[in-house]
Amino acid sequence: VGVYTLKDCYPVQETYARNSSVTTSTRFFNLQLGISDPDVFTPPSTCQSARPERMSESGC
Repeated sequence: VGVYTLKDCYPVQETYARNSSVTTSTRFFNLQLGISDPDVFTPPSTCQSARPERMSESGC
């Protein structure tokens, strides 16, 4: 469930209920239009040498 601003639909709160006893709520403050640092989407250099590994069906 999300809560958004009326103008521009900025997300200000998100609530996730896994079951009746586990709920996570996140609130967002000081929102700014745009991405101030696009480098946050660049994986760290340690990921460059990572190799994909198939997970077992039961491991998920």
